[in-house]
Amino acid sequence: MTSSDDGIVSLTIPTLYMLDICVANATKFSKKAMESNVRKAALVESLRELDRDHNSISYFLALLEKTYDPRASLSAEELEAQILHDVATLRQFFVHAKVVDSDAMLIGIFRAIKRQPCDPEQGNHLNFLRQVNSLGLANPVARTKRLEMANRILADADLFSIPRNHPTVLITLGSLYGNVHARKVLKFKADINAFSAENAFADISVILRFLSAKFRTEGSSALYGRSYERMQFLTDDIGLTGLLKCFMGYKERIVRQDGINQTIEGSYEIDLATIVTEIDRKTDNTLPADKDNVPSLSEYDRLYDMIFERTSWIFVDLN
Repeated sequence: MTSSDDGIVSLTIPTLYMLDICVANATKFSKKAMESNVRKAALVESLRELDRDHNSISYFLALLEKTYDPRASLSAEELEAQILHDVATLRQFFVHAKVVDSDAMLIGIFRAIKRQPCDPEQGNHLNFLRQVNSLGLANPVARTKRLEMANRILADADLFSIPRNHPTVLITLGSLYGNVHARKVLKFKADINAFSAENAFADISVILRFLSAKFRTEGSSALYGRSYERMQFLTDDIGLTGLLKCFMGYKERIVRQDGINQTIEGSYEIDLATIVTEIDRKTDNTLPADKDNVPSLSEYDRLYDMIFERTSWIFVDLN
């Protein structure tokens, strides 16, 4: 099991651990299953290590995964029963740590969101992911062709009205530039019919929901008297954990006010260099003879300019 931080560290810090479905299901493993599977046994042992009085446990992200799972074939009533069973199992497993989600809260959230897309712009993102998958991203793109392909990806983002710096677009660029975690999450396929844009976007959405909660909550825990000082996402998915490390912060701003109602827009701070892992950051020293005052740009710089639509710097000699 991996957490959103570097390993399970600082166990004395009061922490709210948010579980994904796979980790939540680990609390159901039988003794026989653990005896026959070292990996399962290690996962359960790591969870028991977190079972401390000052820690808290949340099923909320697992609930979102279960609700928005495009493969789910259960009826709403069956899903509700499964959710309640899962949370009851968590309460039995964790003797000291507190499970913060009440049955009423979880079922209320489930009923409120079960017929809604996981994001208001989901349709655009799914169409974008299907389109870029059709460009052949399942296979590595030659280094000399990557910037050209990046330009096509950004053009598709424009086509579907997705900001070029949106995490969906940047993670796609990460996959293009060899980020193994991005490739694991997106799972592009050579057979376009085998690609699941829904699964890819569901994973991206879980990351974004956790991060928005984490960055909003951690700074105000003391102010609101919360029992925890930090939040961590516990998952058995190496791809998700690797991508989480690329996100540095989250900010919100009010974009519209209508009486007491506010429309809030969130933005994520991302370390682009950690996403596009295989990009060339060296400058090209071969400049046109008549462009002496224009600095050479690395491929990273050119990609950055394309994403943020920044014109290249021009140095003017004033002497």
